[in-house]
Amino acid sequence: MKKIYSISELKDKEPAHALVNDVDLVIVKDAEDISVLYGRCLHRGALMADGHIEGDNLICGLHGWDYRYDTGVSEYNNNEVLHKFTTHIDGDDLLIDEEEIKAFATQHPQPFNRDSYQGEYADTHAEDTEPYTGYIKELAENGLKNIGHHGFTSAMGVDRNTLPKWEQIQFLPAQMAKKPLLDEHEVSTKVVIGPRAKKPLELDLSLIHI
Repeated sequence: MKKIYSISELKDKEPAHALVNDVDLVIVKDAEDISVLYGRCLHRGALMADGHIEGDNLICGLHGWDYRYDTGVSEYNNNEVLHKFTTHIDGDDLLIDEEEIKAFATQHPQPFNRDSYQGEYADTHAEDTEPYTGYIKELAENGLKNIGHHGFTSAMGVDRNTLPKWEQIQFLPAQMAKKPLLDEHEVSTKVVIGPRAKKPLELDLSLIHI
């Protein structure tokens, strides 16, 4: 048996943390009853001791996942269960069976490297719906050291056969009746209004350069 807490130091319905054989535990006291559960949320691995109590539930402080603090079973999804460990009380000492902890750790190896960056707060349950979490973690830990000034680069990942072809975007101009004049050619500014009239109106217009 191993002492993990002094009962007199526990406050009612205020989660407390303990670490035994590299396994995080969360302790919840409710009057005379004391529960010791696996101390990591099954969603993203947050410390449950950083959460709070609402009614009969221990609520994760990160994304609000709930677990009954007396059983470890989630009311929202009964398939999500925090393992509940066997406890013993000797006077003011709260004791736990180290062999049970070792068996749990063997079956559920802990992924946290507590000596590395972010340590016990590392996100060990990355999800495909949040593709930039790893990118943010890399920048926070190493800055641009590993990826260079311009950040990550990769191929577009688009099959060239799905891209537009030149013949699909080229503009085909209509046939010109007359070739356009070059810049040095002189042009007339005379305008005839009603060229077929008995007395057409002829105007000599001046071009003004502004």
